[in-house]
Amino acid sequence: MSDLQRTLRELHRELVDAPRLDPDDRAMLETVLGDIRAKLNQPAGTGVDDTSTAPGEALEASAIRLEAGHPGLAGALRALVDALSKAGI
Repeated sequence: MSDLQRTLRELHRELVDAPRLDPDDRAMLETVLGDIRAKLNQPAGTGVDDTSTAPGEALEASAIRLEAGHPGLAGALRALVDALSKAGI
């Protein structure tokens, strides 16, 4: 299992453990995670839609918003941003 996959699993665990997370934040995070999983599952050489906001940017913005109320989740988001950057996503 790659570092990115481990980080995605950790973030998923943090989401499950954050029951008081704002529904809009939860929905956005789940959407971004789904987008990341879809990109990771694309065969090499297929076109990638680069017209949307980069996942790392959306995750970093979420980490900033969640820092005070959900520090574990914010840390997991930042770890994922780092792993995405290392993977070139």
